[in-house]
Amino acid sequence: MRSNCIIWAYAMRRRRRAKGRAGDIYWRWSRWGPFPHALYGETINGRLRLVSYKPIAPREKLLPPPVFTGHSTWGDL
Repeated sequence: MRSNCIIWAYAMRRRRRAKGRAGDIYWRWSRWGPFPHALYGETINGRLRLVSYKPIAPREKLLPPPVFTGHSTWGDL
């Protein structure tokens, strides 16, 4: 799938809310460059669980590509 973390996080929130789950979008600085990274998170059994969309083969860059091939990862910090 080709997307980016921002599009993916908002789509994930929309899909989860349609199933009755309440979650939010969270932001942190990317580990691969000086730009923000969007994550989706929801509270499950009193604990915050985060999931994000990451590139399959990340490389450090000044700017990320607009869309890239990636996968979702639960437990992102």
